Amino acid sequence: MAAASDCMCIDIKAGLASSGEDGSMKTTIKGNHRLNYFRIILTALMMLVLGTAHSQGVRQLNFELFEAAREGDNDRVMALLDQGASVQARNRFGNTALLFAARSNHIQTLMLLEERGADIDKANLNNQTPLFEASARGHFDIARYLIERGARVNISNIKDISILATAAYNNHEDIIWLLVEHGVDTEVTDNSGKTALIYAAANGNTRIIEALINHGAQINRHYGNQLTPLMWASGYGHLDAVKLLVDSGAELDLTDDRGRTALMMAAQADHEVLTKFLIESGADAAVKDKSGNSALMLASSAGNDQIVRLLQ
Repeated sequence: MAAASDCMCIDIKAGLASSGEDGSMKTTIKGNHRLNYFRIILTALMMLVLGTAHSQGVRQLNFELFEAAREGDNDRVMALLDQGASVQARNRFGNTALLFAARSNHIQTLMLLEERGADIDKANLNNQTPLFEASARGHFDIARYLIERGARVNISNIKDISILATAAYNNHEDIIWLLVEHGVDTEVTDNSGKTALIYAAANGNTRIIEALINHGAQINRHYGNQLTPLMWASGYGHLDAVKLLVDSGAELDLTDDRGRTALMMAAQADHEVLTKFLIESGADAAVKDKSGNSALMLASSAGNDQIVRLLQ
């Protein structure tokens, strides 16, 4: 049996050698390997091309979604989302479709996007959320809706400007009241040391000043350059704001980093009625700044003759 088996093996090998089949099979195997290799490469290239085309298609849908949200076109928004646009997509500035809806005051569009999974607190690259954008522009209904849905009120952008401060700066009184009633921090300062109360005092907005004081804003705290809210209101000549601050306990003779008081600022800026009010309220006209100037000297150097006579 062993001899027969050996003979069979020899015959088979000999037959293959004589017929050339062994060599041709090797050639065929190598050819098949090359063919499979090219097929793999071709498939990969096709997938890459198709994937790139798909990615570009989705990107275009996302751009159209941003525009539809900005315009408040709800039917178009729904259609684009159904076609594959991403509700979480962001443009190169980090803005989402929901942020565009908040910025443009389209509350129905914003609600639709939230229902489809949009994040109401997603900030852009400036760290400004939809609530920040709505508050900056005075979109009360949007702000109220976002807050009721749980949007964070204590958010500041990359310049440390808070939602409250931007609403105060832009004189959006109703939004200020909305924010303070929902626990916003009234003492947050921006990168220049200003708070919402400082902006309100500089604008002379008594309703905002009242809201902030009633919810914990400190009227005698020194902020940027050691300025107080009373100094800001006095320097800009806002008599009603000054009266409110004084009635609320503002100290008259605090000084800034130059040693100047609210009275000095009012006198130098030629706010006669306001200067008279501060004097009658007990402001000390004899105080001198770090350069040795009194309110009288500052008024005189500025050519404010009426105030000079008032201070003499």
